[in-house]
Amino acid sequence: MLRLRAAAAALCFVALAPFAFGAQAQAPARAESPLPPPKGFVNDFAKVIDPLTERCLEAKFRMLKARARIEFAVATVETTGGRDIFDYSLAVARGWGVGPPAGEEGGGLLLLLAVKDHKWRLQLSRSLEADIPDEVAAELGTVMTPSLRAGRYGEAVNKYADALIRRLEERRGFSLEKETLILEGLPKEKPKRRKP
Repeated sequence: MLRLRAAAAALCFVALAPFAFGAQAQAPARAESPLPPPKGFVNDFAKVIDPLTERCLEAKFRMLKARARIEFAVATVETTGGRDIFDYSLAVARGWGVGPPAGEEGGGLLLLLAVKDHKWRLQLSRSLEADIPDEVAAELGTVMTPSLRAGRYGEAVNKYADALIRRLEERRGFSLEKETLILEGLPKEKPKRRKP
């Protein structure tokens, strides 16, 4: 069984910030997302995550939502089109309304990767700030470095998701272990060739 793991390494750019979902207090009204509505937890607009990894991530995120009321969304894009990744990812998070409605327990996370920009961003709801402070999220994010450098985006997302879920399990006192997916058969992802 694939267990959650962490490692340390340097990565391109990372910045983290809380976001409010839907109609939570202190949040502006639902923003217009620069991306189409999500079709699931994993929305691979850059087409860099292989189908098997995407299905496994979807199953893992469904279990997280059922067990802890925490929604984890992933979006990949080729580029933010010159728009600051903070603003872009925040607009996506708010526009998609990731997380439970205001006043309900749980929380939400959005991991956005801008492939050609070589940037990523984790947005999290205010309800998760104490569990995953910026410095912890940045440190956990370093597990993606080797995979991102090799062009294995699905692997990178899976590693980071596992590290974040493990942190939430420790902090919130739940476990997905009983519902762990058997992922040993995941094929090695081939690096995607970038177009010049």
